[in-house]
Amino acid sequence: MPFSKTFAGFIILGMIPIVLGAFFGLSFYIFILYNLILSALLIIDFIITPGIDKLEIRRECDRKLSMGSENIIKIFVRNNGSHVLNIEARDEVPSYMDVVGGTLNIKSVPHYENPGSYTVVPQKRGEYTFGDIHIRYRGVLKLCMKYGRFDTKENLKVFPNLRDLKRYSFASLRKNLVLIGNKKMKTYGIGTEFESLREYSEGDDYRKVNWLATARSSKLIVNNYEPERNQQVYIMLDSSRVMNAEINYIKKLDYAINSAFLLAEIAGKKGDNIGLLVFDKDVKRFVKSGKGMTHFSTIADNLYNVEENFVTADYDNALFHLCKYQRRRSLLCIFTDLFNSQEALALVRALKTTGRNHIPLVITIKDMRVYEMAANKISTVTNIYDKCAAVKDIDEREKIQRIFESAGIASIDIPPDKLSMEVINKYLNMKAMMQLS
Repeated sequence: MPFSKTFAGFIILGMIPIVLGAFFGLSFYIFILYNLILSALLIIDFIITPGIDKLEIRRECDRKLSMGSENIIKIFVRNNGSHVLNIEARDEVPSYMDVVGGTLNIKSVPHYENPGSYTVVPQKRGEYTFGDIHIRYRGVLKLCMKYGRFDTKENLKVFPNLRDLKRYSFASLRKNLVLIGNKKMKTYGIGTEFESLREYSEGDDYRKVNWLATARSSKLIVNNYEPERNQQVYIMLDSSRVMNAEINYIKKLDYAINSAFLLAEIAGKKGDNIGLLVFDKDVKRFVKSGKGMTHFSTIADNLYNVEENFVTADYDNALFHLCKYQRRRSLLCIFTDLFNSQEALALVRALKTTGRNHIPLVITIKDMRVYEMAANKISTVTNIYDKCAAVKDIDEREKIQRIFESAGIASIDIPPDKLSMEVINKYLNMKAMMQLS
């Protein structure tokens, strides 16, 4: 029968009356009596303490966990017994998750459901299994210990950072105001769909002056237009070897997926149709363009567990597959990375031939540590090699950007901390300037 530390303490304390009894020749009888009483109390405690069958345990959390952020997991204990129990609970957490406060101390009141919570920080996307919940608690008299294991296995999906998605989306959708650094850019008045009337501002096109409204109000009034809706936006996600590189222990693929999630949500709220194509040397996943929350969930389910590999991307094959199913002119947001100018030229050729009917936006992620290395002063021989390698890498990335510029292809090469907002800004700018039509 398992016993508690309190019971062990009473056993040690029993030495005192036994030692005192030795002066009167009664130590043996005291030893027997003391242990009989203590054993009887242990048995009584075990009997009156509610068993495992009197407890109900369940886990509660979001069905979609966010990678790299804190996710609260709640454990609920319902006590159907008649005594208050102090329960220690521990969950079986899958690997690739950091745990904060994993051991819970829950005071379980009779006939109530009492909660406890801990936090997990997933380090990798995918689907993971949470296992059983283990509990233990002391008896009513605090002499015995009872243990239990509850079958609470369930699979939970880890998605890119959905908290960032919620945080950024509102700011990005504020009436066509796009944040670029600390500067706000005005985009109203550009588009083809009438939205509202407003007072003339310096720089407005006189062709948009509404003369009837101007005559009624005795001041210049212009028509305010908004960009067209129902345009086609495809997220093309490269999952080949170039996306394996890590920046701050996070792979470029994960940064790209985070941005792709945000782009899909913003474009959906702007009324556009969103599609998805994941590729390396083959097309891994394809979701035809659509809109609505159900469609966004479909895209999310195809993005959360994308895995990188070590093959080379085939841009021609990916674009051929897309053009086979998507004839309507679309904005292609291509998340990729390029090792050298030859790869950039290959992508340009594919976009100019296979994907010539679409509007491309090439999105690459640069590592600012390379720029810091290039700016460092040389103090050792190793520094010389590091600096030369960094300068060469920067020159190659600048050459790649010039190749896209000379080909008339929109591109951005941006650090990961600015990636999501820069992608959204670029999409909204291209939409506002009617480049997607």
